[in-house]
Amino acid sequence: MSIATTPPSGFRDFLPAQVAARHDAIETISRVYRSFGFQRVATSAVEDSSVLLGKGGGENDKLIFKILKRGEALDRAIAEKKDLSDLGLRFDLTLPLARYYSKYGSSLPHPFKAFNIGPVWRAERAQKGRYREFTQCDVDIIGSDSWGAEVEVITAICAVFSSLGVDHPTVLLNDRALIYAVLDRAGVPADKRIPACVILDKLDKVERAKVLEDLSAEVGVGPAQALEKIMMAETPDLNALASASCEAVTRLQSILGALKAGSKRPDRFVLAPSLMRGFDYYTGPVFEFRHPSLSGSLGGGGRYDNLTENFGTPHTPACGGSIGFERLMLILEEAGKADGLGAPDAVMTIFSDELRSRALEVAAALRGKGLSVDVFPGAAKLKQQFKYADQKKAGYALVIGPDEAARGVVQVKALASGEEQAMTVEEACARIAARA
Repeated sequence: MSIATTPPSGFRDFLPAQVAARHDAIETISRVYRSFGFQRVATSAVEDSSVLLGKGGGENDKLIFKILKRGEALDRAIAEKKDLSDLGLRFDLTLPLARYYSKYGSSLPHPFKAFNIGPVWRAERAQKGRYREFTQCDVDIIGSDSWGAEVEVITAICAVFSSLGVDHPTVLLNDRALIYAVLDRAGVPADKRIPACVILDKLDKVERAKVLEDLSAEVGVGPAQALEKIMMAETPDLNALASASCEAVTRLQSILGALKAGSKRPDRFVLAPSLMRGFDYYTGPVFEFRHPSLSGSLGGGGRYDNLTENFGTPHTPACGGSIGFERLMLILEEAGKADGLGAPDAVMTIFSDELRSRALEVAAALRGKGLSVDVFPGAAKLKQQFKYADQKKAGYALVIGPDEAARGVVQVKALASGEEQAMTVEEACARIAARA
């Protein structure tokens, strides 16, 4: 019986061109985040269960990939019928960041502007567009309670989309304080808040009538109808919202005003009273990025002012956002913006073993000028080496035969047109760099 070559469900392998496209996108994201003054951090992929199961897990508690205890600890847990796991893979980057800041905050700038890019894991059912292992690109500000922090985070993420040539997404904004105030005003009991939010969070995934039906079953017909009128209206009623929480509405208007003033697409920033966001660690403004080519969000985030308290750290305000990297790559791939990334500028062929040293010398000189040059590994006929260059999606194939070596030149073949020309190394460098 042969061993399967397909990765487990929800996990993926990536071909070289895909890896190159992902790497290029991550480099752009990192560059943009750094341009806003954010510093890159890295956190452990594995966390203690207490970190992952503390406040903030919510429905995601069941999604943790748990790691068994080891050796005698596992044997003892089995014998005593106790929890067999003490560690787990992180399911997001925010909880690990709160732990990270609680440990190192005294040696970091205050407020601290951080970004983190890395894989996370969720033990949920795999389906199209949803994976068990995926990359998140988070940007956070810890230590500021100003609504200006939300503006900075959202603006930085929008700048990433712009730098990658992605159409400006619609940015939906709401506030957890406003949500809870509206729930209270509608007569929803405190112990029904989270269930009601979970139902409302499905508004963009299921029919409106189904959401209303589930709300009625959970909190009662009267409260459900009140929530429908205020939170599910096509045009937000600012007076009704302000009567529930004037402070939250004022904060949202300040954020929206600043975002619109600094954007060429002010129409893309929208107040959305039904926006929930899934994690229950959010305490204030929440936001989500929507793109017309996607059924779900392209990213999102919000304010989480209480997370560091889980680790014995004093109350520390914080907010952050994350880009849905897998969905971002889907947009780039469908638009053809991920094609050809990672391809070498040129492939240096090997005419013969006797001329290999000269070929290596020229390849090194071209690399020294900043070009990527792939030297053909091994020996083969030139026809096969040209095929290799095509497979690598290189722009040019370079040949140094006895005549070229004697004259101190290199034959440069443009693979797209088939045009060939003998050039000096300096001329070849300029031609390849210009992609002419």
